[in-house]
Amino acid sequence: MKYRRLGRTGLAVSVVGVGTWQLSGEWGQTFTQQEVDQLFGRARELGVNLIDSAECYGDHLAEALIGAAIRHRRDDWVIATKFGHQFHPEALGRDRWSPVTVRSDHWTPQEVIGQLEASLRALGTDHVDLYQAHSAPAAVIDHDDLWEALHRQVARGTVRHLGLSVSGGDLDQARRAGQLGAGVVQVG
Repeated sequence: MKYRRLGRTGLAVSVVGVGTWQLSGEWGQTFTQQEVDQLFGRARELGVNLIDSAECYGDHLAEALIGAAIRHRRDDWVIATKFGHQFHPEALGRDRWSPVTVRSDHWTPQEVIGQLEASLRALGTDHVDLYQAHSAPAAVIDHDDLWEALHRQVARGTVRHLGLSVSGGDLDQARRAGQLGAGVVQVG
């Protein structure tokens, strides 16, 4: 396996990671813990160490499956998870590419820290390596309160690095990443 430095974080990650949206149940398949354990076991055997998830992947379901699968080898993994979208139960019966309305109250500092705490519980860990704003509306990126709250989490050690997960070629957010203290820009 080849490894690269992840953005400006200094984290060495495998060039292939495990994306976990499919674990949410939104893709028409439900995964057992045994299947997920086998998936992560094989990924680790191949040298994969990067996990990409989000709180909205099945209302922390993907994170819970991940946490159980890696609980005995947490330090072998770089966990990247996202915040801001929240799970929408109506997503289970729809075309996965259809837009889901993103509510502005999911982006308040209190709500985002609540999402982080729920992610940490689901993952069974005391920290995430990368915590990313998930396709945040432009107005959210301008909220200093949110970024101050996130930087407090970095200082506490519950988050090692901050990032932005941008969609639709949002170049403005990508350009502002450094100003926000985001060391990674994920393009989706």
